Parts: sequence; C-alpha cells; structure tokens
Amino acid sequence: MKILLTILLLMNFGVSNSQNFIDGIISCANHRVDEKLRFIVDKDILETNFEFEELKTIIEVHNPEKGLERISLEEFKKSEYPAIQFWLNYTITYQSLVLTELLILFNLNCTTPWSKNDTQEILEPYLKVLQNKTKIDLKKAIEIGNENGLNEIYFWDIDYEKKKLVWTIKSKLENNQSKVIKINSKNGEVISKLIETQID
Repeated sequence: MKILLTILLLMNFGVSNSQNFIDGIISCANHRVDEKLRFIVDKDILETNFEFEELKTIIEVHNPEKGLERISLEEFKKSEYPAIQFWLNYTITYQSLVLTELLILFNLNCTTPWSKNDTQEILEPYLKVLQNKTKIDLKKAIEIGNENGLNEIYFWDIDYEKKKLVWTIKSKLENNQSKVIKINSKNGEVISKLIETQID
C-alpha cells in the first residue's frame, strides 16, 4: 500500500529531487513572489528590508515510512523522497533586527494559493512599521519590554488586536514559561501582562 501511494504521488505531481529541478522551480517561484511584492511594497523598502533566504526553503516530502515530512532544502537534495510542495522564506528586517519572516507556499508547478490580497493582508502590520507609521518602533517596544521586567527577550511580533496595532514581546522564564506583554504601538501603553506556558 505504501509503495502504491508513493507511485501515485509521483504520477500526480511529476516530482523530482534533482538539483536542476528544484533550483529551477525555486527560481521561478522567487520571480513570481518578486513580481507580486512590487505591487505591494515600496521599491526602497523591498530592496532594503526584504531578503530571499533560499537556504531556508522548506520542502514537504512523502516519506513512505512516516508520511508527510517537512525538511530543509539541503536535506531534500540528499533525500530520495518525492516532493509535494514547498515554502519560500523571506526575512524582513528593520533597525538591523529581524522584524519577521514571510513563508510563502508554492506548488511544484510554480503556482501559489496565496493571492496578492492575501499577501498584502499578512504584510500590512509590518509595512506600517517599515513606513515609520507606528509611534512605537521595534527598538522602543523592546525597551518598554525591558522596563517591564523582560530580561531575556526572544520573540516579538506586531499585529492588529481589536483594531489596534499591538506589539507582542516575550521573555524566557524557567520551566518552559515566558513572560508576555502587549504594547499599544500608537502610544506605548502596556495593554496586558501574562505568563505563557509552552506545551510540548
């Protein structure tokens, strides 16, 4: 049954894990993303703050023993398992820090289920930061976190919550716990503080 499933996958997707194949399809996908981003992001921001990280490409493969797995590009090039789909990785930086990473799903025929509107909606909070439209920028949000007892900050993000653009800052504690604060990006007000427990 597992052998039959693998054969069907190969027939349906026409996959290959040769270097030429995967390099070509990634190049095609990157070109598609670049075209889409140029309609959404200002040229200067796109060229300065967006970086395609080819080595961080994630490939979903079918392992007959374990089912679907997600592996790195380097692992994929050494594997014998057929690819199903893949994610391109873009690092978005601000003030010499990684603001966020954008992962975009692609099929093996160089198409993506993500529309321009989907991409624009995901990027909107980050573009507000990159366009300096938030009074509290990333470094200031981290500074506020430090002032509120966050000593080992390892995570930050910005998104809309109840129509407000809010920074989320996390600091490591013991026992798989994190101290989390929410900061209003408009005025620096600390909206909430909580302890978060990571569940493995």
